[in-house]
Amino acid sequence: MARKSRQYILTSTAERDFRQAKQWSLSRWGKELTAQYFSDLHESAEYIAKNIKSLAEKRGLTGASGLTIHAVREHYIVYVPISRKRIIIVALIRQTRDVPAILKANNYLICRELDKIFTLLSEEKMPHLPK
Repeated sequence: MARKSRQYILTSTAERDFRQAKQWSLSRWGKELTAQYFSDLHESAEYIAKNIKSLAEKRGLTGASGLTIHAVREHYIVYVPISRKRIIIVALIRQTRDVPAILKANNYLICRELDKIFTLLSEEKMPHLPK
């Protein structure tokens, strides 16, 4: 069965954040609760992408970076909209962490990863995204 297209792209940093969060959740809560938690994260990312225009922009923690943030359970999904119904998830950060400091410290990496994704998109080399 073909995998359903997602309305979001994960940067390498976001992929790492999700893997680390999943490992921590598995060790703390077990498979069933971890599966539900990550299903909630996925559904929230899809909801964000499909409802970008109707969501209030929350930039209090992201400053003038151009990034937007959305709370999902114990985490923030940090993202940048790239079209009417698509986003790039830049990071997954626990709500208890210092989000502005993390984003500031990783600004160069975030910009580099976004540039790479924008290049791939312009060259139409992101096959998992619907047109």
